[in-house]
Amino acid sequence: MMELQPNCYTDLCVNGKWFHYDHGERSVFMLNGGSPLTFELDSLPKTEAELEAHLSIISDQM
Repeated sequence: MMELQPNCYTDLCVNGKWFHYDHGERSVFMLNGGSPLTFELDSLPKTEAELEAHLSIISDQM
């Protein structure tokens, strides 16, 4: 289980969509050409698995 460290970021592909997450923030960005889409997380993920679970919900709604 990979813990999310402060002052870092994670780029993650979930269901064919790329997301950028700055650790410790509530916002996550879906990379979408020149205009990224912003989403707010319900809670702050502590691990990469928790982040992926949040992003799976977002990508399923797209």
